[in-house]
Amino acid sequence: MSSSPCPNGKLHLGHVGGVYLLADIFVRFQRMAGHRAHYITGADEHGTYTLVKARKLGQSVSEVAQKHIDEILRGLRALHITPDVFVRTSSEIHKENALSIFRELQEAGYVKVRNGVQLYCQHCDEFVADSLATGNCPACNSAADSNLCENCGLAIRHDTLRNARHTTCGHKLALRSIEQAVFDTPRLTQALETAIGQSAWPESIRDKARAWLASDKHGLPMSRQFSHGVELTDPEALFGQTLLTWFEGLWCFDTGIREQCANDFRDANSTMHDPRTRLMFFMGQDNRFYYTIGVTGVLLARGFPIPTNHSVQDFYKLDGEKFSTGRDHALWADEVARDVDPNVIRYALARIARPFGRDENEFDVDGLVTAASHLRVFEDALRQYAGNARTLDSRRLRSRLRILAQRYADAIEELRFWDALDFVDEYFQAADFARDNSGMWNAMEISLFLSLLYPVVPELAIRYGRHFFGAAWQPSFGKLAAKASLPPKIDFPVLNAAVPAHFIAAYNERFRKRQAKQNSGR
Repeated sequence: MSSSPCPNGKLHLGHVGGVYLLADIFVRFQRMAGHRAHYITGADEHGTYTLVKARKLGQSVSEVAQKHIDEILRGLRALHITPDVFVRTSSEIHKENALSIFRELQEAGYVKVRNGVQLYCQHCDEFVADSLATGNCPACNSAADSNLCENCGLAIRHDTLRNARHTTCGHKLALRSIEQAVFDTPRLTQALETAIGQSAWPESIRDKARAWLASDKHGLPMSRQFSHGVELTDPEALFGQTLLTWFEGLWCFDTGIREQCANDFRDANSTMHDPRTRLMFFMGQDNRFYYTIGVTGVLLARGFPIPTNHSVQDFYKLDGEKFSTGRDHALWADEVARDVDPNVIRYALARIARPFGRDENEFDVDGLVTAASHLRVFEDALRQYAGNARTLDSRRLRSRLRILAQRYADAIEELRFWDALDFVDEYFQAADFARDNSGMWNAMEISLFLSLLYPVVPELAIRYGRHFFGAAWQPSFGKLAAKASLPPKIDFPVLNAAVPAHFIAAYNERFRKRQAKQNSGR
């Protein structure tokens, strides 16, 4: 499951590389390994970003959301990313499911109604939430909204946001007392610490989760005075309030699981309790608190296993600076895919995924060119094999290649995509694919190599796999194809053409020359 995008704009390459591509790679690998795997995401339509965009455009929230959802799906498809279920939080089925989970927690005693405070604009005469209130994080002083600090990941209480102002009018915000629902995370602290300590989560994520738990004395607010969202009708003190988006928006995955299970004629609750079921979440660094504490805590409170693992990525950078739509410092996925082969884009983005906390996820046009050259080396070797094959090497797969393939599989399972691609390179070298093999070729080695490539560059792998082994070939990490006949000569052009010169020139003009001007003016 990947975090749900807010439909207030298109997806840029930073969004795709840090979240949606990695989830797609993982699901493709699981299917290749013979497992039933589903990719679920959705659109968080109740986030205030869409509301702010609608106000600026003078349009309805539903109109703006629909436009950008279409753009989001188009961007995903352009890079061959196809979720099995895409949940809209505005759908009635999702609203009812979110309320059902809320009632379930109420009945189990995990929802408390407590006195709280919410930011209020006296000038506009309205309560505000999330991105409608901006200020500074109380922990690191970075610019933040009234929901989360993107820099340190802190979930911000309204009474702690410094220098709070209304996004709409710019006026200072005041605090008003309200009653609100609160998820009783302190009651779960010991159970959460034990479960997280026994998990396979990266140590840096576990340490941060433990630190958050140690400092949580209040629990997580679940409702607010706000007209946009999933409305509560009980208890009476909360009538007319709406659920916070951390709670209902993130539960897209639960709604999606239920939809997928219904399609497969399976019971969702039984599936969630099945010890073979694993939940994996893919997100940018700004979502880690609510997934590792909020969603994990609610799962535990409902009697479900906690997520098996989390893939958390630092924000991707574009030529040295964070991707930013507001500063026009971004490359849109669907637009880049019109000029550059999607296989090249996928490979380049997967290559720069790095462990959370290193801040090394750096995208630039040079990396894109290198990715194209790298894939061309693979293609040239495959073409040489097809053109020179004279004798079938019927030996079994060499032990060195089996070991590398297993290390690749372990890396994917542990969400170390950067290591997995290094093992693909080692496999390529160990198999001597780039050397003239005197007309001998080993079908099993070729089939496994293409299978290792498949999760990252599916179109390239399928195209060559079916050329070598016929139209029925499918990537597999178990049963390997070992066709007994020699492959025909390849009569189609290379799939990943080089990055076009006009794209490189436009990139340099837009980003590097502008950066040089900014630096010279300092």
